[in-house]
Amino acid sequence: MEKSTARPADKTCLAANRLRRVAKTLCVAILCVLMISVASLCAFTQAQASRSTLRTIGEVRQLSNVEARDAYPVQLEGIATYSDPEWGLLFLADATGAIYVNIHGTNDSFQAGSRLRVDAVTGPGDVGTVLAQPTIHVLGQGALPTAERVSVADLDALKADSRFIETQGVLWACDQPWRRICFRIADGKASALVVVPMRSTAAAQRLVGATVRVRGVSGIHLDPNGKPLSALIFVNRLEDIAVEGGESQNPAVLAFVVNKNNPVSNLSLAELREILLGTREFWKGSQKIVMLLPNSGRERETTLRLVDMTDSRYKAYWVERTSAGRAVGAPAAVSSSGIALGLVTETLGAIAVVPLADVRDSVKVVRIDGHLPSDAAYPIH
Repeated sequence: MEKSTARPADKTCLAANRLRRVAKTLCVAILCVLMISVASLCAFTQAQASRSTLRTIGEVRQLSNVEARDAYPVQLEGIATYSDPEWGLLFLADATGAIYVNIHGTNDSFQAGSRLRVDAVTGPGDVGTVLAQPTIHVLGQGALPTAERVSVADLDALKADSRFIETQGVLWACDQPWRRICFRIADGKASALVVVPMRSTAAAQRLVGATVRVRGVSGIHLDPNGKPLSALIFVNRLEDIAVEGGESQNPAVLAFVVNKNNPVSNLSLAELREILLGTREFWKGSQKIVMLLPNSGRERETTLRLVDMTDSRYKAYWVERTSAGRAVGAPAAVSSSGIALGLVTETLGAIAVVPLADVRDSVKVVRIDGHLPSDAAYPIH
């Protein structure tokens, strides 16, 4: 049988044909990829074109946090209700709602009441949609919106995020290490932090213990992991905290404070006298009462007037009482309100008398016959 033999020229032709087939296949594949890419680009462009720019805060706030991640374009106008570049805060309001604008990384500050145009994109926030990557233009000066009356309980329930509000309650100092004025406003069991972006002053300290109306923007105090800790009111000026009745608290007012975990919130004047005289040694149950008094000065003298004694007579009373074996010892004397507050914070059964202006939210102020230190009927002034 004769063998078939291919000539070199034929082999060359065969190789060329194979190369042409491979090249054709590659061209088809590349063309398909290009067509798919073009189709995808067109679809993306059409999707972007069909996504209309959001022009009111109400439209933005209708988005869920999941939808807000798609960075919808935003162009709107509104009134600046609070601005704090150090903390990266800007709150904006228009006729349809209120919203937080993330200005972290900028040094921009806007006067409250400024009319602003904001070009931004949507982003997810801690409570709802926020505005991110903003470009901000000042259009002029307008007026702040009318403050919405909101209870401290609603603020505490985080029901007024970003809104310009007014609330009422009793003002106490707070223990936050912020380099600005900080209070805690309380109404019953509900409370919220109050922050003014300025260093503390004597005028601010005189507000402690007073019943006040506070006007500002409702926000949230978060822990380092972004978990909400409490409501927070951002206040533009100290003047936006108004004392009911028009007068600041008398700096001479004192307050009885107990540990925050002590269930006692109110004492009668008779019960307070029993504690000062040692005839009542225990809180309800078996918790020992630890009475702390200033070791000298106006605070001690004012407190001892509740039992109609001078300092020397009070000391003699306790010497007589302890020598007769009727008590373990006199109330402990402390040299400063700071030491007293620290001991009350750490000691469940402790009660102390301190200047009202020094009270912090690490302790609880006790009502006397239902009255707070801000009331004229509170027994120690």
